[in-house]
Amino acid sequence: MEGIRLQYRAFAKLNLFLDVVGKRADGYHDIRSLMVTVGLFDTLQFERLPSEVRLRCDYPDVPKGPENLCLKAALTLRERARSSAGVAITLEKGIPVASGLGGGSSDAACTLLGLNRLWELGLSSGELAEVAEGIGSDVPFFVRGGAQMVEGRGERLTPLEELPELWFVVVVPPARISSAQAYSAVRIELTRRGQEHRIKHLGTGLDADGVAKSLRNDLESGVMEICPEVRELKGSLVALGALGSAVSGSGPAVFGIAHDQTSASAIASSIERPGLSVFVVRTVQAGALEVDPD
Repeated sequence: MEGIRLQYRAFAKLNLFLDVVGKRADGYHDIRSLMVTVGLFDTLQFERLPSEVRLRCDYPDVPKGPENLCLKAALTLRERARSSAGVAITLEKGIPVASGLGGGSSDAACTLLGLNRLWELGLSSGELAEVAEGIGSDVPFFVRGGAQMVEGRGERLTPLEELPELWFVVVVPPARISSAQAYSAVRIELTRRGQEHRIKHLGTGLDADGVAKSLRNDLESGVMEICPEVRELKGSLVALGALGSAVSGSGPAVFGIAHDQTSASAIASSIERPGLSVFVVRTVQAGALEVDPD
């Protein structure tokens, strides 16, 4: 497929709930979370090269070196396949960086999917998920996307196909919060109550109201200490008509569940102000989607 270009959309995620179960010996945390992909996306283009692997991204806050997850994914996959193929990756950002929406992890999973096709490797989604485990905690989820229960460090996945289509207003303040900052503030002994109730009932045909009642994120208190604006945004979303509101991942992105698209658009219009990035999105059934590059 020399000279062939492929283009993909890498979708963002929201954590409808996130429980921190415990701290692992390797320093990471075990979690239990219901994650869904939503229609906010980055765009990646892949063009096959003879041997070089390179990345172009004009967004200033995206790392361009070996710490970039797209490059890490490409090099890890090439090693796994014992291939010498190369690729030029062009990344256009639509998902805010370091926002708790999983943009970097989604880009990495998208890279695995795109290069599996571009390089004609023939790996199954299960094999790609195994490769994804070594790249980042959220990357295995994005290999398939949709609605999934995510457990452990992110490697244990259970699809939840009965979750209804949901509409959200996502608000991202300008603060930057690292995962390490958010997790360092968690008091694990206080996070376990009520977990089984939420897990049992989420994803079993609930409507938007039912899902909204189960929203929770154990990282929220720490996120609010770092960025007090998050607390105000949560309250504003509910006051404007959201059925419920929560922080996504390690934040600072905050989302509200709306009755429908019309309600979501009205809430978004009311909450917009300088400095905030506001999006109206709905759930989507994929972690990445190939599109026509032309």
